[in-house]
Amino acid sequence: MTEVDEVPGRFGALLREYRSASGLTQEDLAQRSGVSIRAIADMERGRTARPFRHSVRRLADGLALRSPDREQLEMAAARSAVAAIFLTAGQGAAATVSSPKLPASMRASGNGGGTVPRQLPSSSADFVGRAGELRALSSQLARRDRAGETVILAIVGTAGVGKTALAVHWTHRVADRFPDGQLYVNLRGFDPSGDPLEPADAMAGLLHALGRRSARFPLAVTAAAGLYRSLLAGLRVLIVLDNARDPEQVRPLLPGNPACAVVVTSRSQLTGLVVAEGARPLFLDVLTWADALELLTRRLGARRLAAEPQAAEELIGLSARLPLALAAVAARVAASPRLTLRDLVAEMRDSDHRLDAVETGEPATSLRAMLTGSYRQLSDPAARMLGLLGLHSGPEFTADAAAGLVGVPVGQARALLRELVRSSLVTEHHSADQFGLPVFVRSYAAERASAAGSEPGPGQRRSNGQVDHARP
Repeated sequence: MTEVDEVPGRFGALLREYRSASGLTQEDLAQRSGVSIRAIADMERGRTARPFRHSVRRLADGLALRSPDREQLEMAAARSAVAAIFLTAGQGAAATVSSPKLPASMRASGNGGGTVPRQLPSSSADFVGRAGELRALSSQLARRDRAGETVILAIVGTAGVGKTALAVHWTHRVADRFPDGQLYVNLRGFDPSGDPLEPADAMAGLLHALGRRSARFPLAVTAAAGLYRSLLAGLRVLIVLDNARDPEQVRPLLPGNPACAVVVTSRSQLTGLVVAEGARPLFLDVLTWADALELLTRRLGARRLAAEPQAAEELIGLSARLPLALAAVAARVAASPRLTLRDLVAEMRDSDHRLDAVETGEPATSLRAMLTGSYRQLSDPAARMLGLLGLHSGPEFTADAAAGLVGVPVGQARALLRELVRSSLVTEHHSADQFGLPVFVRSYAAERASAAGSEPGPGQRRSNGQVDHARP
């Protein structure tokens, strides 16, 4: 017997279990719910593969079920209905062609058969600025409406620049245009505490949210992706794939339905996704000066900033207008009434300890931990170049200067710089053939290089006479 064959029986067994626990006979439940005795008997025996949603709700009312029992019963009924459609279509668990024609509220099931998934994280009350970026995202969504094509929006930028905050804020603004639900998954692409989420594991969570709750969904990613696209066919769902490592982690999770839209955030530029899938990149920069001041004002209050206006201005500059850094210093000031803005400015002027000034002690909000996640994705030569740049370069440099610093041909240096640019650790100014090292990246790179005992430059030998090419 296949899993699809078993699903109606699971629903029936659950219904019978709840009825018995309530001390009710089938006749009692029929009287309380208004559902016929014969219908209840057929459900409990697994003969009703597609129970009506309104009947399931009336049964839940008759049983006086409360969450989570009510949700569990409704989910079992929805899974039974979806499985029956797959069986009728002769496609089994790996359906990839026609889609089940269930109502959206039943098919897009998050916590229960009648629940549309609303998985977006809450939007920060302190979100500021980004007016141009918000307009750009909405413009791409309007293009989808005109062209009838699936829109994939890729928000990319360095650690702590606010990619997730922007994605969540904007998706809440447009959520009503996707009445069949919003899905969210953190792909942990640059998580310093563990490995990135495998596409199969991400798919399991998405299938669960769409009502396919099973420990035995297709293990092959291609089969699971076919089922995922089938469940989304005909629906209007917004999908947020947060913190992606690379295009390969994203591709299996893309819908085939132009009525859906996808928002991906990543520190990688996701060039392959732009080339092959037509993703629309949005490169997120630091806040404007005015928006950075607004963020500090919201966090600390206008009176606190007015008491030390010059220090507040300098603090914005030392934080490089990076949203995470600004939030971290504001949290320190708010938690320590005796800590003045001048004290914090003095601490941050020391570039060797600038990361310490914004350290939160929590991996999810630690800029140092985030940069570690990015650093670990680099090749050894690129990591070595970054360390040397952190120790010996200024905020801007040319490819020739980087080549001389590392001791490699200019062509090889450019390839390494492109890797660092793709990882959002180095910025590129095309018009002047200049590259930039963001202030916190430079501090982090110098820390790593110094801790590893990196030499001042290439070619300097250790006591054994061998050139040191170890990662700094």
